[in-house]
Amino acid sequence: MSGTEPIPAISTSPEGAKMGVRQGREQRKGRRLLPLELRLRLYDEVLQLRGQGLSYSDIIERIHDFSGVGLRKSHISDWVRGTHAPHGKVNRFDAKSSPELASVIGVMLSDGSRHLHGRQYHYGLWLGVKDGEFAEGFGRDLAKVLGRGKPYRTRWSQRRRRWVVEGCSRLLYKFLQQPLEELKPFIEHSKDCAAAFLRAFFDGEGCIHRRRLTVCSTDKQLLIYIKELLKRYFDIDSTGPHLGQKSGRVIHTHTKLYRSKKDCYYIYVRRSSLPRFYEAIGFAIQRKQRRLAKAAKQ
Repeated sequence: MSGTEPIPAISTSPEGAKMGVRQGREQRKGRRLLPLELRLRLYDEVLQLRGQGLSYSDIIERIHDFSGVGLRKSHISDWVRGTHAPHGKVNRFDAKSSPELASVIGVMLSDGSRHLHGRQYHYGLWLGVKDGEFAEGFGRDLAKVLGRGKPYRTRWSQRRRRWVVEGCSRLLYKFLQQPLEELKPFIEHSKDCAAAFLRAFFDGEGCIHRRRLTVCSTDKQLLIYIKELLKRYFDIDSTGPHLGQKSGRVIHTHTKLYRSKKDCYYIYVRRSSLPRFYEAIGFAIQRKQRRLAKAAKQ
């Protein structure tokens, strides 16, 4: 097979088939499906082999030899002609570096959250904030990353008193589960990607008051990385991370009262670097951007 790693074989024996079902075959509308990741790999491989000029029969034989999966000519015909794709209604996500993907990563590492709902196939990516432009920007970037024709809708939640936007993608959900080290190449792909990531993260966790620009997180290592990005790409000086709040502190929000479980840290952007931050990164949230503009001119 071409440059991809071998696909794990699936036994065709009754015992092996039962084990395969237990180990990940999905149930949907009475049909047993191979795991999505495997279907996508088979799909890409079929297109590659067809592009090399192999006949349908040769492709079927080649796929079966390496994976143990028996495809039909109708499968291959639909895939090659673009009539169907194995991901079906699942939003297709290709991990390609872009400012939009870097921004989505920044949002999900700050105010965003992932929700695996009880319903099968619902891997939610959720943001609830008080600034509508922040939510709308996330909806646009998320839609572009997932190849969606129009932005995800932003709605006002009266109960939460927040603007809410949510998309759904199993593939992106799992991509964002990776540790920071695995996400860094997508953040550091270019200066534009680094700026998009930092802007999204500061929109979520940053604060500008008078001439004091800070960003906070319970993840100390993440703040160290933020500090390194600021200096390496934009020559922006900052201090910290400094301990802001100790764990165990009681925190009041608009909907609930809870006790923090982790220490919270912050970094402080030096005043001399505020003009560079304003010009190179800035805020998507306009009220913060106006404050930053005023502070940068002083």
